[in-house]
Parts: sequence; C-alpha cells; structure tokens
Amino acid sequence: MRAALLRWYRRVRRDLPWRRRVSPYRTWVSEIMLQQTTVAAVTPKYEAFLRRFPDARALAAAPEDEVLQAWAGLGYYSRARNLHRAAKLVAARGEFPSDFEEVLALPGVGRYTAGAILSIAFGVPRAVVDGNVIRVFSRLFGLRGRPKDPAFVAKVWERAEALVPKDAPGDWNQALMELGATVCSPESPSCGACPVARFCAAFRDGLQDRLPLPDARRAPVPVRWTCLWVERGGKVLLWKRSPGERLLKGLWGLPEAGRVPAAPGRRLGSVTHSITHHALSLTLREGALAPGAPLPPEADWVPRARLRERLVSSLWLKALRLAPGRP
Repeated sequence: MRAALLRWYRRVRRDLPWRRRVSPYRTWVSEIMLQQTTVAAVTPKYEAFLRRFPDARALAAAPEDEVLQAWAGLGYYSRARNLHRAAKLVAARGEFPSDFEEVLALPGVGRYTAGAILSIAFGVPRAVVDGNVIRVFSRLFGLRGRPKDPAFVAKVWERAEALVPKDAPGDWNQALMELGATVCSPESPSCGACPVARFCAAFRDGLQDRLPLPDARRAPVPVRWTCLWVERGGKVLLWKRSPGERLLKGLWGLPEAGRVPAAPGRRLGSVTHSITHHALSLTLREGALAPGAPLPPEADWVPRARLRERLVSSLWLKALRLAPGRP
C-alpha cells in the first residue's frame, strides 16, 4: 500500500512552489500559511512573501506591521505574528532546529507542523495528521469516529506513526495529504482514480461517503459592529485593536463607535463577514469628532492612499467599498 501511494505521488504530484526547492525555512512558511487556508489562496501569497522575506533573518528584521501587510488576505493573523516571533528565535540561533522538541517549542508550531518540517526538510521519520490524513485513514482502515473527537484523532496518530517509513518520510506524508486533497475528498471521493482503492476498507464495504462520521456543526456566534468613517484633511482615523480583543486582535481597523470621541452620523452601508465561528455584521457610518477631544493612543490618522497598508483584513477591504470616494 505504501509503495503504491508513493509511486502515485511521485508521478502526479502538483507542482507547488514550496516543493520546487525544499529548505526548512521554505517548508515552515508554507506549512504555517496552509493552516486553515487553501492551496489556491496560499500559492501567490507564498511566492510574494518569500520574495520579500527570503530567509528567517530577513523576516526577523522586518517590522510587525510589514509582516502583517505581506500576510494580508490569508486571515488568522496570529499565524503571521507567531511566524515573526519564531523567525527572531531562529535568526538568533543561526539555523533552523532539527530536533523535534526544539521545533515544537517555536511559536505557532504544533505536532503536525513540526512533523511536516522535519520529515520534508530534514528526512526525519515523523508522522503528520491533519484533516486530510484523518479522512484518508478513516476510509483506508475503516475507522469509525469524528474528526474533532480527541480520542479518535489519537487513534489516527497511532496509525500514522506506525506507518511513516524511515526512507522518504517527507514524500510519504505529502502523498497522504495529496491523496486527501485531490482524490479522497470530503464528498464524492474519486475512488476510481485512487492508487490505494484495492487496500481501502471503506471502498470495499461501500462506506466511502459515510466515513469519517460527520462532526456536529457549530452554530456561528452573531456579532454586530458599528464603525465610523472619520476623515480630515485627506486622512482617515484608524484604531488599533488591542491584543485582548475577541476578533482581529492587534490589527488596525476603522474605529468602532464609542472607541473614539466621535458621534455617528449618516449611514454608509453594511457588510457581512465570517471569522472563526463568528458571523459579523458591520455597519459603517460617517463620524464627526467632538471639538477639542483628545484621541486615545490606539488611534492614528492615515492618508487615504495608504489605508490598504494598515487595513489588512478582508473585512476592512469590504468596508472600504462603502466609504465616500471608494479609497
């Protein structure tokens, strides 16, 4: 089964930029970007990010706002901050660590990411388990369980660790992920094109559309914001959300009503946006500053032409379409 999957992967694997020239840094950046983000969304951002920050030293030396701007469009901005923090540790060390526990200790790196980096970039036989691998193993071995059940995930990790080969562990792990991404899809898997269908318990028993068992759907939390468009002399008032905020923590945005001394005025429109199980509805209104009122330290005036350098979340890019003059 392993030999068949590896032959298939080496014959049909997608030409992805992080596979063309492998290094610990390049693999690390790709794995962090690919967390909860599609290959199609990551590919152009990855190439641009690597041009701007070709190694850990360049990334470590950059200001955080510049890193967040380069990350814009990928969402989950805590990943970019952790990547930046970890780059400083790697740059100070002088090289990327090759020990599992040391890689695992880097900010933003979990068991899966550490295993991916070590197996792909260093050839160390470490297993990886993500949503694709859980689905593939559930069907391949007829494992019944829900992908978000910790006990079931632990069972899949046991299988993965037992199967990872000492030779070419990186190819093996990528083959599993490639199979799950391109053939063993969540709905209507392409079993006729699967290189390991003859070994698959779910295919044998006609359960490929039923395994793994579905997770209970989590109802989104509704959130409503009223934000203000305050403009003066060609500059727009922005406000930096604190690290303790529930959503978009630490990012620049348009100020919510009540955060700055400005009264809401004419309604400019509304947008909706989904962020980590939150259904956000944002209403944008013109705002007028109270005469002589001091601004909080989190506020800053930004020229209209430079708004997109600060407003990196796609939520704010939607909101900008409602603004007077469409900056």
